Amino acid sequence: MSPLAHRRAVLALVAAAAFGLACNAQPGAQQSSQTAQAAADTASANHDSLFIAAARAALPPAGIKEADLPDPNSEGAKLVAQFCTDCHNLPTPPEHSATEWPTIVRRMWLRMDIVAPRFHISVPSTAERVVIMQYLIDNALKVVGSELPAGPGREEFAATCSTCHELPDPTQHAAPDWVAVVRRMNGHMQTILGKTLSADQMSHIVLYLEKASASKQK
Repeated sequence: MSPLAHRRAVLALVAAAAFGLACNAQPGAQQSSQTAQAAADTASANHDSLFIAAARAALPPAGIKEADLPDPNSEGAKLVAQFCTDCHNLPTPPEHSATEWPTIVRRMWLRMDIVAPRFHISVPSTAERVVIMQYLIDNALKVVGSELPAGPGREEFAATCSTCHELPDPTQHAAPDWVAVVRRMNGHMQTILGKTLSADQMSHIVLYLEKASASKQK
């Protein structure tokens, strides 16, 4: 059942219960009706609160600022910062590949469209959604080609980094930058998955990416 269908079903059941209480009431029906309405309001509020909590689960961790976004002064970057931070931390385009972003963004839009007005969630227009989607796709994670370069650490890199997203191309970053990127990803793993890499695993992955990046950029 879709989130919207689930919400409608819950509210329909609450409304039916409230209607039944009102119809079956004897003297004091007005009080029963008020009680039923209060129950309906409470159920709706609880459902919305649970919905917001679910929407925030396993989403971008803290640490990215608007100035860190690719081309931060562009319209796309400004719209991402404006609309994507009402429910969770600011995402950065390289978190997902160009093939992953459309599905993720559409899922976010569906959530935004059904959140109760009392949460004051800003909803982008159709034109703004087009700009956001194109910005994320244009600056998405650069995915590795058909085959990863051979070398020590290859298997650890493939197994670890594919847990949360498609495998990045080693040339996505210059060799000296990979140590900072892997450390940041390790922090994301702790936030999202509740686990981190060991020192040896980090060392193997960083060395593999540094060598693969350097060899491709020659």
